[in-house]
Amino acid sequence: MHCKKPAERWREGPVIVSQERSPQRLPIRTKILFGCGQGVETAATFVANTFLLFYLTSVVGISPATAGTIIFLSLVIDAIADPLIGSWSDRSHSRWGKRLPFMVIGLPIICVASIALFATPLTGNTLPAISMALMLNVLLRVGTSLFALPYSALTAELTSDYDERSSVTVYRMIFGFVATVLTIVPAFGIIFVTKDAYASREAYMSLGALLCAAVLLLGLVCILGVRQTVLTNPTEHLPPSSNSRSLFADVKDLCRNRSFLILFGSALYLLVIAGSMNALNLYAYNYFWKLPASFNQLPIFSAQAGLLAGIPLTVLLLKRLEKRDVVLLGVGLIAVSQTLSVLIAYGLLGPMPNAKATSVLIAASAIFGACNSFFFIGFQSMVADAVDEHELKFGQRCDGLYYSALVFSSKSAVGLGSLIAGIVLAVVGLDGKAVNKAAAISDTAESFLGLLWGAGHGLAFLLSVPLILAYRLNRSQHTEVLKELDEQRLKFNAGYHH
Repeated sequence: MHCKKPAERWREGPVIVSQERSPQRLPIRTKILFGCGQGVETAATFVANTFLLFYLTSVVGISPATAGTIIFLSLVIDAIADPLIGSWSDRSHSRWGKRLPFMVIGLPIICVASIALFATPLTGNTLPAISMALMLNVLLRVGTSLFALPYSALTAELTSDYDERSSVTVYRMIFGFVATVLTIVPAFGIIFVTKDAYASREAYMSLGALLCAAVLLLGLVCILGVRQTVLTNPTEHLPPSSNSRSLFADVKDLCRNRSFLILFGSALYLLVIAGSMNALNLYAYNYFWKLPASFNQLPIFSAQAGLLAGIPLTVLLLKRLEKRDVVLLGVGLIAVSQTLSVLIAYGLLGPMPNAKATSVLIAASAIFGACNSFFFIGFQSMVADAVDEHELKFGQRCDGLYYSALVFSSKSAVGLGSLIAGIVLAVVGLDGKAVNKAAAISDTAESFLGLLWGAGHGLAFLLSVPLILAYRLNRSQHTEVLKELDEQRLKFNAGYHH
């Protein structure tokens, strides 16, 4: 693979590179401690995706369309902050390294926002309630970015090995699952055990405290556990010129990088579709599938079980397939399972709820969870590879900026997804008052909601296939990138000493 060589590279000081590259294997202990950090973003995202829209409509009394807009606007504001945070962490230097100080600052912000968002006595579809909900939601998102962006960038910095990056991401996925369990079990097993609890402010206050505890535990274990490892990374000791360009210049280069554009576009699209479906989950469970309140946890637990089962399955698949092909497999499985689950329940299994229909829902949720493992491990690892390609082409390491694009995609899934979900709810006739009173809706509205939630989203996933197929940075090409990168650094060292 031959990439364009930059006109100027690393002008300030030598870069030490071994003559023969060997796989950069990390101790299991390091992977475990580093993986804990994924729980911070996962826990915050899970609570926001699952409960926030329902909280704003059923407790605060904000209309679904307005609530969806609040979440969307908060993500737009956060999206502006994401590249600034990512680029800032690329260029920062401290005795704790480039990334860890941002993670330390982000933790308390997440905790304060998670408690205040659900504890502040907001009431009614009024300007003060809407403004406060927006402000606190923005605080939660920005705090999560301050932790998640630098943390994700460390995936590319801990190791440059193609397969070891997938292994590191697997551990991140495992602890993402752990964080979800730490929130799901008490949330649905203790806090939300009746339908009345979904409209209780006290229940959501407990949810905020639960999120705060999970974030502090996992975040501190990660920061304290990997500090020494992070400080000895080669990327912490690159010369300043490797991160010397302006944010505007770096973004311009990103827009010229084909691999980045494909990864960003496909990740953004897939996550938005998944975010819209997730935002509608509780509504679909209650109105289409007609699950009792105590049964709402079944498909959610099933998705998490699928997520867990998908981790070793992804590891096995990655030994035989390229990362891109694993992502494509996940797209196909979701498209088929989501479409068939609703069509089978609607056309063949009779009035709901019934055991067969619930079993179909549980199976589809498990498949969705497993495919989420495919997506997370695949995309996170592919972005780390693309960072190396970018350095070869443009002479700059933009780990934080690259991962800010991926985190932006994830948050857009919540923002755009919630906006789409709010519009769907308004179309089918579910306003805040109806949700709060658990009012019945027409059979047509129930069917329309279910079909859009399942078959509509399932078919939408397929539209991503042509874009994903265009991604071409595979194992052999990445090996060639690393070889050329080493050669450039060695040439620089020779010229520097000469």
